[in-house]
Amino acid sequence: MSNEISLMIAIPLIGAVLAFLTRSRGLARIVALLASLAPLIISLQMYMGFDKSSKMMQYVESYDWVPSLGIKYTLGVDGIGMPLVLLSTIVSVLVIVYSWGENHRPNQFFALLLLNEVGVLGVFTALDFFLFYIFWEIVLIPMFFLIGIWGGPRKDYAAIKFFIYTHVASLVMLISIFALYFTYRTPEGLHTMDMLTLLQATSDTTIFPTALLNLIFLGLLLGFLVKMPAFPFHTWLPDAHVEAPTAGSVVLAALLLKMGGYGLFRVIMPMLPSVSDMFVTLLAVIGVISIVYGGFMALAQKDIKKLVAYSSVSHMGYVTLGAVALTTMSVQGAMFQQFSHGLITCVLFMSAGTIQHTVGTRIIADLGGLADRMPRFAFLMLAGFLASLGLPGMSGFVAEFLVLTGSYATMPYYVLFVIFAGIAVTAGYHLWAVQKVMFGPILKKYLDVHDAHSYELLSMSLLILLVILFGVQPGLITDMMGVAAQQLIYDPVMTLSQMGVI
Repeated sequence: MSNEISLMIAIPLIGAVLAFLTRSRGLARIVALLASLAPLIISLQMYMGFDKSSKMMQYVESYDWVPSLGIKYTLGVDGIGMPLVLLSTIVSVLVIVYSWGENHRPNQFFALLLLNEVGVLGVFTALDFFLFYIFWEIVLIPMFFLIGIWGGPRKDYAAIKFFIYTHVASLVMLISIFALYFTYRTPEGLHTMDMLTLLQATSDTTIFPTALLNLIFLGLLLGFLVKMPAFPFHTWLPDAHVEAPTAGSVVLAALLLKMGGYGLFRVIMPMLPSVSDMFVTLLAVIGVISIVYGGFMALAQKDIKKLVAYSSVSHMGYVTLGAVALTTMSVQGAMFQQFSHGLITCVLFMSAGTIQHTVGTRIIADLGGLADRMPRFAFLMLAGFLASLGLPGMSGFVAEFLVLTGSYATMPYYVLFVIFAGIAVTAGYHLWAVQKVMFGPILKKYLDVHDAHSYELLSMSLLILLVILFGVQPGLITDMMGVAAQQLIYDPVMTLSQMGVI
């Protein structure tokens, strides 16, 4: 039995404790960097050894934890989880590099970033519902404090709103998990928290009547949609992003939002064949509205950070739409959109953060001509915004192309027409924002502005290189997702032996 995943989770946890205890700013950030680099190396080794043709869970670890309650410590990855594990370790390293100049309580700051990595890695690998929920809740803690301590003028309001929305949704999800737990018994007459066993059991109407399963499904769905967030559960996101420090916004958009999308693939889609057909229609409507609404709201923003926040609502709409279009290509595209958006949104929020601490404002109308004084930064920001609007040759284009092409076979033509209108709006607000901020005559008050710091440019440069790499060679990631996407469409409730757990 392998232990790569446990090691990958344990190292940043130990690093968080060490960073928190140190009183030296320099030592704290070095500890944080080393503690995030180790999981990245492990995840790359896992990626290299990942069998892309296998239907089974890989790197599985399973130990009895509380046998009397049917709770196990079970971890593993497949084509759904492995790309997000890789994304999490990449982003965690680069956000620490970007935050190298953090001076305010740096030991606690870097410790919280590492704790966040622990939580998201746990969510993307846990195969026991109890363990999954623990990691799900762990993530709330560092994000609450990152917003509440290092945030902007309305940080208290934003932190509390974030916590209330996400925690209440998590409690609803927990009720559904307990409903699954207490309704099902193994052949030995025991309850279990094993995720794959419970999801398999939902296909048996003698155990889970449709009415009960619909309620359980709705509770789980609510927990995931709030986290994504999808319309109309998105209202906590703009406030959280605007008030959060740059690093907080990056991990929130790149990683925490992906937890909701991961829940759609890991939990919701295996249950879809057993619940009411109305849920497929409902999710399709939510996905389309999120794409269009998020785009128009982004177009109306005056704060560039809020613009990027609403763009995340729009882009995550493609994940929902692709998942319920129920074709292999659309599901694969939705999974790839999760990965691609995680990289691209890092660049966008890093751009907004660099502008804020360099010139002192994020208000688009107060900016202009910064490319004259910040040429290297301007190039990277432009590349990031072009990637976000779906420029061919970058990963964002591949993701949206797969979703739209895959959805064509199952979605009505007028739905696709609405989506294309949303794409046009997306291009509009991205190009408008870059033009207003970076080009045109430079304002006199910005004549003494300097270019971004080297560590900021390094982080953004590496992200852009990855966006281009996966835009030119998407198979590096999509090949991992192919088998998982097919399973979700043609055999959503896999047997445990297929999954390689027993």
